[in-house]
Amino acid sequence: EILESGRQVDLIFAIGPAVMMKFTCKATQPFGVRTIVSINSIMVDGTGMCGACRVSVDGKTRFACVDGPDFDGHRVDWELLLERQRQYLDEERAAVQKWEQEHACACPA
Repeated sequence: EILESGRQVDLIFAIGPAVMMKFTCKATQPFGVRTIVSINSIMVDGTGMCGACRVSVDGKTRFACVDGPDFDGHRVDWELLLERQRQYLDEERAAVQKWEQEHACACPA
């Protein structure tokens, strides 16, 4: 609403889930508003060696732990980032299920 009202907006910061930041960028891009996103994905070693926080920005590989975590959101390849984040969904579900089974309450109802 603020952007559509014509009010001057110079900069927007977006921090949160990748899908939210993607759509924030899609909303701000038509208005030419600079949008900075904070990609705080899983960071394993903090040196860029593991590649867990790899992101493509302007077609170049960047690592959130050493090159970021803040990037120009209009230059992030959101589809690639979201695809990478879905890569281990099966393993994540299995880990949650295992944890729930191991920590289930044995108390009588």
